[in-house]
Amino acid sequence: MYLADEPRLLWMHAFARGFMMARPRYALSDRRSRRLRGLLIAGVALVLAAGATVVAQTVRASSACDPHRSMLEVVPTSDLAGSVTKIAQGVRDSEGCSEVRVRAASASDVLTSLGKSSAHPPDVWIPDSSLWVERARTAHLVTPADQESVASSPLVLAVPRAFRDSLPSGDAGQQWKDVLGALSAGQLALTLPGEAAAPSTAGILVALKAAADQEPDPRAAFTELLRTAAVDSGLGEGGSALSALSSPSAAVAVPEQAVAGAAVTAGAAPVAAVYPRSAGTPFDYPFTVLRTDGHGRAVAGRLLAALRAPEGQALLRSDGFRGMDGAGDGLTADRGVDGTQPGTVAVPDVATADGLRQTLDAIRRDARLLAVVDVSGSMAAQVPGYGGSTRLDLALRAAAAGLQLYPDTSEVGLWSFSEDVTGMSDYQELVPVAPLIGPAPGGREALALAMTGMRPVPDGGTGLYDTTLAAVRALRVGWDPARVNAVVLLTDGDDTDADGIGLDALLSTLRSEEQASGQPVPVITIAYGDGGGDGVTSLQAISAATGGASYQASDPSRIRDIFLDAVGQRACRPDCQPTTGN
Repeated sequence: MYLADEPRLLWMHAFARGFMMARPRYALSDRRSRRLRGLLIAGVALVLAAGATVVAQTVRASSACDPHRSMLEVVPTSDLAGSVTKIAQGVRDSEGCSEVRVRAASASDVLTSLGKSSAHPPDVWIPDSSLWVERARTAHLVTPADQESVASSPLVLAVPRAFRDSLPSGDAGQQWKDVLGALSAGQLALTLPGEAAAPSTAGILVALKAAADQEPDPRAAFTELLRTAAVDSGLGEGGSALSALSSPSAAVAVPEQAVAGAAVTAGAAPVAAVYPRSAGTPFDYPFTVLRTDGHGRAVAGRLLAALRAPEGQALLRSDGFRGMDGAGDGLTADRGVDGTQPGTVAVPDVATADGLRQTLDAIRRDARLLAVVDVSGSMAAQVPGYGGSTRLDLALRAAAAGLQLYPDTSEVGLWSFSEDVTGMSDYQELVPVAPLIGPAPGGREALALAMTGMRPVPDGGTGLYDTTLAAVRALRVGWDPARVNAVVLLTDGDDTDADGIGLDALLSTLRSEEQASGQPVPVITIAYGDGGGDGVTSLQAISAATGGASYQASDPSRIRDIFLDAVGQRACRPDCQPTTGN
């Protein structure tokens, strides 16, 4: 064996010696030259046992490709990184050396880094949505030289496959309606990433709002869809967001690719996609050139051409993406998706995305409420068609249902009022403002018990204005900036207390005290029953003066929707459009 291998060993020795004596392509310091010589000698020694083929490859790589050469830095989102890396391997110079370095990073991390003074933007950025690029542009963090989509993926709601399989098969429209119903009923829990700029959040909010806009009371319907949504600060984007599907009732908004490309691990619940019936798909994977010299721009152009070429598009489709045309070839039911569903991308603008996120935050914001219920004599009137129930009976039932919309961490108190109801004032505290999960004298049980015991005051008048001022002042004591502090006032009549504060003085006092304190307490007024005229006008004026909302509810079944709408109004205060619907 030694004699047989001797010619090969002599060849290797001569090759290495000749290489070390050859004139380098670029100048090296003595220290660097000695280091390179040492590495080569060590490499030849290692190959004596492994064979000459590896030595030849190692020498070629060391000699032909300068490790310090300029490389195009491309930063795609993590879900796209594997595909881009494969395609980038074909972008090489005349000597066969790769000219592209791919580094995966979340779009939110890139956006954060661009905001730092020491920021070094990548040459090419490929986030999952051009919404990220628009945010960076709006904040004057980058000025993209070019931007062109290389793939697409429609927004879907990922749910456990068992839940999706319980929906009507083959009817995506009915599936979406059933999902909306499950969200409203709390049977399905929507989880969103904590990152405020996440395109998936913007996309699903656009889709939900479009569905709510088809309902008679869009704001109430939108509120009902969002009120149980959870925001998880640890939830990522794309495929990593599927980690939220640990519950059989969980749902998370992701690109279709995240479902199609998900590897089902042992013991993990398989997932499937439900397709919204409206625009709101933000995933267009823009190839965004941020900084390059002339040569770099040429390399970027070759990579872009390779990504958009038929071979590149075929690779992207095999990884679960759709092409620029939105075609869903290969996206079949066995991957939990439906490639026949429309794949048109409609990226919301930054203003729309931010407005919807503010609405979500406002709806989910915890509340500190004081419910004030009229128990004057007129509330004893029976309501036709309701089996002898009085106005107060129905109002209390509806109010109880409305309070169920608030989470246990909300703080709620209860007053009743009528003219001189206690002999000393027009109002009476029944339950102090306290967390709904708190012990007596506050909490849900105390509220339920107090409502059960409320009775109309025979021939009692309506001490509306004095009660309103007292309620606002009471809630301002202990005012919490982290919560929505509001008074919910339900009455069927106008003020009848001749000795009390007048309307003009009430409105002036409410405005001046709020301005002096900087602690807004909106008053949500509900005019209950068939009354109108001066009473409704007064309530509207009170709500307008405090930045609240005013409603007229002749139908008792409408009060729950009114509570929902009142929660939704948090997002537009103090500029809400007045609401006076029945």
